[in-house]
Amino acid sequence: MQKLQEPAQLTLKDAFDLYEDGKHRRYSLLFSVHGGAFAIAKLLAGESGKSAAVLGDLTLAQLSLGMVVFTVVMVWDIWSFGEKMRTSYLEDAFGPRGKAVLLSLGILLCLGWLLVGARRLTGA
Repeated sequence: MQKLQEPAQLTLKDAFDLYEDGKHRRYSLLFSVHGGAFAIAKLLAGESGKSAAVLGDLTLAQLSLGMVVFTVVMVWDIWSFGEKMRTSYLEDAFGPRGKAVLLSLGILLCLGWLLVGARRLTGA
């Protein structure tokens, strides 16, 4: 079995830059995918409530469920990254406020997509 290496020794500036860059890339991915999915949702909904034929048989409910799963995975990834950075390099990084922001964003995004999918399923 291969032994894990100790984390590299970084200067405080390098560790902070690594943390900020990683956090920025992850949050950018989260919001970029949600923006793209929102554009697809608008196409699926069509104008005046008439469903448009987009991407084969993809439904708004399926897109919504996929976005909920994606959001949960991304929140887990960002949380894991923040914890690793906090335990390995920066004791003050990813504290209670950062965790609250991440969880709040994840919950709000998931609830929004669930409402979109549920509304479409009920025909409202």
